[in-house]
Amino acid sequence: MQAPKHTFLLLLLVTVYLLHISTTHAAFAVKQKIIVLTNNHTNYLSVRCFSFNNEFDVVHLPSWGQYKFRVKKRYIYPSSTMFNCSTNMGTFIAYKFDYECSKDKYESCDWRFDEDSAYRWEPKVKSWVLYDYAPNYESLNRGGVIQGYFAN
Repeated sequence: MQAPKHTFLLLLLVTVYLLHISTTHAAFAVKQKIIVLTNNHTNYLSVRCFSFNNEFDVVHLPSWGQYKFRVKKRYIYPSSTMFNCSTNMGTFIAYKFDYECSKDKYESCDWRFDEDSAYRWEPKVKSWVLYDYAPNYESLNRGGVIQGYFAN
């Protein structure tokens, strides 16, 4: 008689625990990170950003012009949250889960880009970190910056 009672109580506790976890997880607000891209060149440059789920139009930025967009961080498999940005010169990964700026204590991930490289602000060391462009193969298959222009 005691075994069924203990089994019932154990199942009840497990059910309540699982319900608590699922409702707590559902109550989380979707965390978003602001990505700020700044044209670091003296003339117009074009940029287009995309992920597997989202795609934005080409943006033409004047010198020191800024483009901002929001990234919704995934709770399950956060490493799958990634945004690429494509310029006339190549691509760079504008958001990855393991960047220091992706932590919740920072409001944004800041980038500068020009005709040679991209630079990400590293909040811990308070300096710009150089990123060489990756070739544009992936982004050209997805549209690239075909409508962009570069003026010297």
